[in-house]
Amino acid sequence: MESMGKLAGRFPDCYRAYLARACVQMEKKEAVSVNRRALLLLSAVLPLLLSGCWDRVEIQERLFVMAIAIDKNLPEKGKRSYYEYSAQFTEARALSSRISNTNISPIWNATSTGPSIFECIRLMATRVARQPYYEHLQIIIIGEEMAKEGISHALDLFFRDHESRRKIKLVIAKGTGKSALAVKPRLMPVSGQYISKLTEEGESKTARLPNTASIGQFSTNFHSGSNSVLPRITIEPHEVKMAGGAIMKGDKFIGWLSDQEVKSLRWINGTLSAGDEVILQNPEGGNPGFTTMEVKAVRSQIHTEIRNGKPVFTVRIRGEGNLAEDGLKKKPTIEKLRKKEIQMNKIVQRKAESLIQKMQKTYQTDIFGFGEELRRHQYAYWKTHEKNWEQIFKDAEVHVSVEVFIRRIGQFK
Repeated sequence: MESMGKLAGRFPDCYRAYLARACVQMEKKEAVSVNRRALLLLSAVLPLLLSGCWDRVEIQERLFVMAIAIDKNLPEKGKRSYYEYSAQFTEARALSSRISNTNISPIWNATSTGPSIFECIRLMATRVARQPYYEHLQIIIIGEEMAKEGISHALDLFFRDHESRRKIKLVIAKGTGKSALAVKPRLMPVSGQYISKLTEEGESKTARLPNTASIGQFSTNFHSGSNSVLPRITIEPHEVKMAGGAIMKGDKFIGWLSDQEVKSLRWINGTLSAGDEVILQNPEGGNPGFTTMEVKAVRSQIHTEIRNGKPVFTVRIRGEGNLAEDGLKKKPTIEKLRKKEIQMNKIVQRKAESLIQKMQKTYQTDIFGFGEELRRHQYAYWKTHEKNWEQIFKDAEVHVSVEVFIRRIGQFK
């Protein structure tokens, strides 16, 4: 290239320009040639570095675990079992109707017992011919007796394991969790999937379930020292009813909340995003009528202060919604709308105060997050009284104020 450049200096300008362009083109060709050689070298070396799918398992060879039930086992003399662990396996081919053998069931509930959940899972290998696959696990059902003993140890494996997702549903069964897996729903072949779907529908369509419904949410509450309310299920032969909640003091079950009490809890916490409230009209004599309000949004604020050395909480609830049924008969006016709003305010306030009294006097358990609000805004007082907070909570002064607004009344034809 240098010799061509010197040679170009001996020619006229037109020839020098031509020779310069030729030099540039030759340099480009050399660069392209180098790049091609590099790509060929990489194409030859890279396949040697790739490991391939050495641990691949075909989908038809997998057993998917859709649901788990954990119950307390009553050990016989001389045995060391403590947990009764039940897993619901699904056969992918049977579910997709791609198998000719009708004797193969789409689901199989298997049970093992042992002193730890990890050992129970390993003992499944003595009963199940294929390796269970847990990454599609949708729900964990804890039996009532197991919940009374505490559920943190039973769930510890799922908190730690990398295959477990934080969004796995967590519910408490009234009775045994194993019996929930045995339910045969009429429209869905897999009971675990059916129960998991109930939690999703309940969250989006009604406020009769608590908003803490996954192992991730429970883990956050438990490890931060807060109490929780988990969804409750009751079991029948062909269905389960998912409504109400299980009060968890730490990780131990101590009592039930009805579906209406759970709704009041969500009013207080400001987590009610879809639900209904019913106003009873004309309760004195005659045939009473009912007005139903479709709740669309709720917000709440908890104000804290210290008076005479004791905490005082003011819960301000603000909600809005639409009149869904039997709202206004004829010629709706602002006065009639305001009257219904006042009725709604009184109903929500009365139910909220009743739930707070129940938790203070009966269970002495803060499920509302009052302690957390105290820690945030009255830290000096909280630091001094943190260890005996439950005793202080039962005598704490709590005031509730409610403002509900009707936004739409529908149309009349």
